[in-house]
Amino acid sequence: MVRAGYWLWLALLAFSLPEVFAGTGAGWLTRPDVYILGLPLYALHLLLLCHIAAKTGRTSWPALYLFGLVFGLYETWITKVVWAGYMDADGFAMGGIGPWFGLHETLGLVLFYHAVTSFLLPLAVLTRLFPAFAATFPAPDWIFGPTRWALARRIGLALLWGVISGHNMPDVRLYLISWVPMLLGLILGYRLIRDTDAARPALGRAGQWGAVLGLVVIYVGGFLLLRTEAIPPAPALAITLALYPVLALLIWQQPPRLPSPRPPADHPARMPFFWLVVVFLIGLASSVAVLTGGAAVANLSVVPFVGMVPLGAGLFVWLVLWRGLVRKA
Repeated sequence: MVRAGYWLWLALLAFSLPEVFAGTGAGWLTRPDVYILGLPLYALHLLLLCHIAAKTGRTSWPALYLFGLVFGLYETWITKVVWAGYMDADGFAMGGIGPWFGLHETLGLVLFYHAVTSFLLPLAVLTRLFPAFAATFPAPDWIFGPTRWALARRIGLALLWGVISGHNMPDVRLYLISWVPMLLGLILGYRLIRDTDAARPALGRAGQWGAVLGLVVIYVGGFLLLRTEAIPPAPALAITLALYPVLALLIWQQPPRLPSPRPPADHPARMPFFWLVVVFLIGLASSVAVLTGGAAVANLSVVPFVGMVPLGAGLFVWLVLWRGLVRKA
């Protein structure tokens, strides 16, 4: 029972951080598509990528960031956002990189949002909460640590995600019914499953192949059934396919790291959950401000939205090109 609870808790963590933060998971508790597509999509990606990283020893920050880029490329095959723009927009949000790839949809969404919010952030939470993850992956001190840099990242990312979440859910009631069940599920659920031995980054043989099969079904079904009018011509498909061996090669050339067991910190759950509550409160204030302040306040959300583009480009240059290829650190 506790083991099943852990998998459900992890699925909630993997789905809710990127989707509730972005507002695309608004009202998730009563939406069938969340249970059919959203929760399995995010949970299986997180589980399989953590498994591959743990089994190969590719757990340096450049390698983990590259795994996050692999994660983000689902936005091509399933949602087609990278190829055709956001579903509620007419074309690309900020222009394109050539005719087939959106500038914001690629640099902001793949290189920043999914790499960080969909992969590195849930992984930091897991590493903070469960000793098996802490023994395998780098410390989550980049955001949950005691340094000034970690504090600056916590504040900056809380503001960015809070403003985006509130702006995309200006109905306060919708905001509350999206956030409150998520927070209660994560905080109270962790109390029930924190001592389980199921919280391990490496999957068993059945879990590994189950994750692969599940993702194959999701990708094939999503590609053939969702936004079929947005499927680009063959050259764009070929370019997208070519990105996978390039990312795999970049990951593989990172030197493997051996696990380094270390005792869990005192009160390991305090920081991630406290920080999530801070993001929630910032988003709530943003939602109220958009509702009452009109267009002038709503336009403030342009700042974090546009800011994701240089953040994504900067992360790629720093982690992949500089630390991954030049310094190899």
